[in-house]
Order: sequence, then structure tokens, then C-alpha cells
Amino acid sequence: MNQLSQAARVSPAAVHVPATSGHKTLFSAIATLALLSSAPAMADVISFDNLLPDVYESGQTLNTASYNLQFLADPTTAAGGGVSGVGAILDGRAGSSCDIAACPQGGTGNYLAILNDGGVNFSRADHQAFTLAGFDYSFISPVSGLPDQNWGKLQLSGTLLNGQVVSTALDFPGQGSDGNYYFQNASLLGGFSSYVFTGLTFNACIFNDTGACSNSLDFPAFNQGQFALDNINVSAVPEPSTYMLMLVGLGAIGMLSRRRASGKAVANANVQGA
Repeated sequence: MNQLSQAARVSPAAVHVPATSGHKTLFSAIATLALLSSAPAMADVISFDNLLPDVYESGQTLNTASYNLQFLADPTTAAGGGVSGVGAILDGRAGSSCDIAACPQGGTGNYLAILNDGGVNFSRADHQAFTLAGFDYSFISPVSGLPDQNWGKLQLSGTLLNGQVVSTALDFPGQGSDGNYYFQNASLLGGFSSYVFTGLTFNACIFNDTGACSNSLDFPAFNQGQFALDNINVSAVPEPSTYMLMLVGLGAIGMLSRRRASGKAVANANVQGA
């Protein structure tokens, strides 16, 4: 009988180790939450290669890679309540894609063309916020054979979570040695890439005789504000409420583990005292 009692005894070290596992689990849960909240969201690269070549009018919406792309009319057409052709999915490998305009070279597949002074607005189909890390872009010349000079800028205007609107502009790339315009990568590593958007609009402005870059009702761009976009690197950002739910869930796991550890400690203590 005494031998059985000795065999059933548990050392004090074994009794106290499980009692701290609940704290460790809770701390691990909080650390996991901190890691998840600091880690970047999974990025989507919108390349348009999964779409067939097509054309779009202002007011139409295209859904691709979980994003809604709404095409916007030029300022003059928009003011009059009209509709105009402003968007197209073009194949950069097919020379027949552009019979009139001098489309950019260097594309490896499909790309998005915004024509006739129009624009495009990006937003998440699930209404989550998102960030922009970079993209490829080019000027679409209305005709070939233009002098190699900076004709205008690509304009970006984003709406933040609090409703504030922020903007930036990038010079269009120049021509290559063959007289064609080529795609150039815009890597927004700082500044604009740190913002979290609910919507993001791309359009173009063209330099006028006064040197101002314009595409407005008072100073139209006369269908020269055209550009191409490709490989748009965007990342969805979970809402803060998502992290709160994660915290509650992880905290509950920690509390449950601590209770189980306490129960084991009591059971082991009873065994030792038997």
C-alpha cells in the first residue's frame, strides 16, 4: 500500500509547472495579436491578364482581383451628364490594339488604358480599406511622332478612412530611343504608400500654354489626358474591429488554458496528498 502511494506521488515541480501555462498562453496570444496587427496584409497585384480585351464607358464598373474599378467621364462630359468611352483592356503584345493612339511599349500582357481625359476609381468590393505600394504606368500619346518631352502628369487622389482626401502627381515617362513611350514602375515606398484608402482615383493632366497641368472644365485637356496602368500592387487592410475580435478570442483561449492548468494543479496536489 505504501509502495502504491509512493508511486502515485507527483513531485512539487510537476505540480507548479502547469499553473503558469495559462499565463504563458495568454502572453503568447497577445504577442500573436501584436504580430498579426503589425504584419502587412496579403498583397494583390492587379495585372488584368485574366480579362479579355474590351472597352468601357464612363459609369461602368469592372470587378477584378476583389476590387471595383469605376470608370469616370472627362470633366466636360461629366458636367453635362453625358457618357463617354474612357476605358479599355488592351493587349500590349498585339500591335493592332492601338490603331489610332500611340500605345505604350514594353507590356508583357494586358493593361488598363484610360482614354479621352477620363479617370478610374479603385475601391474594395468588400468595402475594406487598402494600401497602394506601387504600379507600372505610361503616357498614351494621342498620335505617334510627338517630340520627346514631358506632356503631363499622372494624378492620384485618395480618400482616407476619416474622409480626408490626399493627392499626389507623377511625371509621365519619356520616350525610348525608338520614339515610343514605355511603361515605368512607380514604387511608392514612402509618403503616399503609407496612407490607408477607402477609394483611390487615377486621372491625367496635360500641360497647357501657360505651363499649368490641367484637365478641368475651365481648362480641358482636349482628349490628350490618356495613360496606361498595369501591375497595381494593393493590399487590403482589415478593419480595427477585426483585431478587437481577435483579441477577445485569443484572450478567451488564454483564460481557458489558465483554468485548465489550475484544475490540473489542484488534481495533482490531491494526488500528492493521497
